[in-house]
Amino acid sequence: MLGRIMLVLAGLVLIGTAAFHGSGGAMVAGWLGGERGALLQILWFIPSLDWAVVGLAWLFIAWRGTTRLAPLVWVLALIPAGAAAMVASAVGPNFLGVWLLAAAALLAVLGSIALPRTHRMA
Repeated sequence: MLGRIMLVLAGLVLIGTAAFHGSGGAMVAGWLGGERGALLQILWFIPSLDWAVVGLAWLFIAWRGTTRLAPLVWVLALIPAGAAAMVASAVGPNFLGVWLLAAAALLAVLGSIALPRTHRMA
């Protein structure tokens, strides 16, 4: 049960991070004018979309609740963990987004390890 809770928390943290990041798209578009601003806005939304999809996948895996899908959690955890590492190297470790991404990845991996081996229907 603890593994499923950790996976749900990881999914919710990552979806929340994606929503928070995506909300800055309009601000980013104002940094450059015209087509460049629109392109920058599109590029800004791509990580948010990636993180939302990963978060939803983790929620689905938590719902299924077996270790059979644990390797998928580990592969998907590379997306927020890699983003956290790149942002930390560019902006520094004091940036809140780094910690949210890293926490989501860590919660997901630990949650997948704690998942039960078989799923029992009640």
